[in-house]
Amino acid sequence: ILSLPELYPAIENHLIPCSGAVAAHMAELITEDQPRIKFSTSFVGHNICNMSLSAEVGELSRLMAQMERMGAAPILNDGQVAGNCAISPRILQLPSIDTTDGSKHTASGPESLAVVSMSGKPPGHLLDPSTDFVLVTNFDRALWAAEYRSRDASVRPSSDSPLLVAALAHGFDYGWSEQPAVVLHGHALAEGEGLSYATQLGLPISPRATLFSTPEDLAELEALFRSHPYPQHRCYIRRGHGFFLLAGSVAEAEALFAQLVLPWLLEQQQRQQVH
Repeated sequence: ILSLPELYPAIENHLIPCSGAVAAHMAELITEDQPRIKFSTSFVGHNICNMSLSAEVGELSRLMAQMERMGAAPILNDGQVAGNCAISPRILQLPSIDTTDGSKHTASGPESLAVVSMSGKPPGHLLDPSTDFVLVTNFDRALWAAEYRSRDASVRPSSDSPLLVAALAHGFDYGWSEQPAVVLHGHALAEGEGLSYATQLGLPISPRATLFSTPEDLAELEALFRSHPYPQHRCYIRRGHGFFLLAGSVAEAEALFAQLVLPWLLEQQQRQQVH
């Protein structure tokens, strides 16, 4: 499997600006009645670790930028891009810090479910590991509510946090033999010809499209997780929503993106050039 850097010489010869139509045609409208984040959020404090000290978070940020550049993170009607990512705190290897009560805390632990990208990334913005990632410390499915830590209460977790947390923290509930450490979510291969392409690859596809960031959205993805366990399967398609790549490392996620998603994006960009 070639990594994205190895593929870039060929990519640069064919790359054109992407409006987002290459990635997906789903019209996920953001309105006052249907906000981007559809679960309640509670800010419980500032980040207790410096994400910029983690090489993995920096690598994940760059992978997100590559995904957007290739066209898998279209701009929604609120002016912010779709697509997000998450990494498990257990692989970050961040140093612990002393708190005011004399105890030590790190990003790992039973209440640290996932480190997720912030909600509402501006187009072209490179996620800053020190300011743009959010630690989801708890998610209550019954209340459909998340607790989180970030640099500021206004920096909230991705609208897909319920799905990202499910992938990173609940694998054993689905009968998986191991748990992934990285999730990359983009808006491609979810409908039309992209869905046909995913079918040809044999990727697990949910049968029903739902509104994103909802309990129904999570239920559809979890059904795929149970019927197609990780690591035998590493890419899942939410019909009408997008792909979810699960991997053991950022490098593996990058390789899977190059293998499974990038060929489709390049084909669509080449079609746009012709027309």
